[in-house]
Formats: sequence, structure tokens, C-alpha cells
Amino acid sequence: MSLRETLTLTLFTDNCSMNSFEKISPTALMVAYARQFTDIPYSKELSQLVNAESFVEKLDAAVEQFQGHKLDRPVETAALFEARYKGINQLIAEFSSSQILELASGLLPRGMNFSQNSENIFIESDLSAMIAQKQQLVKQLIGNRSNLHFENIDATSQPTQFPLNVDYLNFQKPVTVVCEGLLMYLTLEEKRMVFSNVRELLQVYGGVWITHDLTTKENLNHRWTVSPSWHKFEETVNQMTETSLTDTHFENFEHVQEFATKQGFKVNKYSLLDVFEQLTCLQPLEINVDITKSILADSSVFALTLQN
Repeated sequence: MSLRETLTLTLFTDNCSMNSFEKISPTALMVAYARQFTDIPYSKELSQLVNAESFVEKLDAAVEQFQGHKLDRPVETAALFEARYKGINQLIAEFSSSQILELASGLLPRGMNFSQNSENIFIESDLSAMIAQKQQLVKQLIGNRSNLHFENIDATSQPTQFPLNVDYLNFQKPVTVVCEGLLMYLTLEEKRMVFSNVRELLQVYGGVWITHDLTTKENLNHRWTVSPSWHKFEETVNQMTETSLTDTHFENFEHVQEFATKQGFKVNKYSLLDVFEQLTCLQPLEINVDITKSILADSSVFALTLQN
């Protein structure tokens, strides 16, 4: 029995798990649990609503049953999750974005935060089960907002499921596409499909694509060097998601640039070290500052725009 099968049996067999776990991917729950130790608005509330702490405890039990030891979760992951969220937000502000499409929005609270300004338009999107669950969670926390929309979108689907002709988007204003925690689980061919769909959207509206997800094998090797437990953690995550560390990452930044150029994009990268002073999870989780700085110095958030 694989870890994924063991995890499914362990998490989904009790009656109370259906609402909290069945429609939410394990990775989304793990990140939601880590984000509750930050000052990101609605993070604690979302983590509590989906009972993320209970999920992590059950995950530990499943891993221990399958591998003979509990899941070794490097606390530095919380710092990276907080940094990538805030790094993306910083770029959103720099591009003065007022219309946003977030791909695979999962348990991210960005839509609730961004839509507090009634002049903004925010579209949360994910696969059907996840986005239905997310809409229910958001309604529990803030009710309904006319400028916050929920769409069932498979980012890799072709023909595209992106909102090319919807009445709530202003064709006179650019659209910012955001994704955080999606592309690293996709093969290069699946990435190509997402690039194609984003390109088609930006050709209609103009705008920018902001993401942290263009991670490389060089990035991974650096993380594993400064935090050896991270390697074991990511191996476990890939067993859970049935993805491959070798098939889903670019080799290096030059590979990223070459790939993006072939898809019609220019790439600018910004170091996540720029948001280090904004991190709030370091103290409560007793995270090593030097390790965190080393990881963030080698991590980026990217802004992709169409070539002229």
C-alpha cells in the first residue's frame, strides 16, 4: 500500500473527516496549518475551519504507520510560505492591480483580503470540489461580496477555462494572474498548457502573471543543503501527491527563461529576501534566522509579461 493510500484510509475513514478533509488536498491543509502562525489576515480562521491541526496530527500518524517515524516538518517551510504570500502581494501592489485571477486558490486568504476594497475584482479558481468548499468557507467568514467570484477552473485544461468573456471583468483594465503552490506539481507539458492559457488571457486584457512557482532543481538542492530535514519532507509530500521531484522542476533559472521565452513571456525575478522584515512566524516557531535568510536569498517571486 502506498503512502497516498495509507493517508486516504487514515484520514477519511472517520465520520467527522468528510467536511474538513475530503475535498481539500493534503498540501493545501499543510500550508494552511503553517500560515496560522503568521499575521496574514484570515489565516488562523481558515486553519481552524478546516481543522488543519487535526489533519497534521493524522498525517503524522499515517506517515509513522507507513514509514516507521513521524513526519519531520522543517519549520523553515512556514517562513517560505509566509514570504511567498507577502512577496506576491508586494508585486501586486507594485503593478497597481485591481483585477486578479488566482489559480488553484485552495485555502489562500488573498481573495478575502483583496476584495475588502470594493473597487477591486478578485476571482478565486480551483478544481470543482475544492472551489465549492472554499466558497462555503469564505461565506462563513465574510458572507457574500459582489466583487469576489468563484470559478471552477482547471488551469491546464485546453481549450481554456479561463474567464475570457465575463461581465464582471473590465476590458479596459489589465488582469493580474496569480498562482502560489501550483506549477511545482505539474510536468513541463502541463506547465506549457498553463502558460498557453495565461498568455491567451493576457492577450485579451493585458496585465501580468505573478508567481513563486518557477522553482528549480538548483533551488531545491540549496534548501536541502541548509535544511536537510526539508529533503525528507518534500519526498513525503511527493509520495502523498504522487508527483516527481525530477519531472516537475526546471533545471535552473536559465531553463526557466528559455521555457518562458518559447511561450511568449518575459521574466523578471525578485528575491524573497526583500520581505524578510515582514515575517512574523520566526519567533513563535523559533525558526533559525540565518537558515531562513539563506533560503529566502535563493528564492524568488516572478513577474511574467507578454513579449512585445
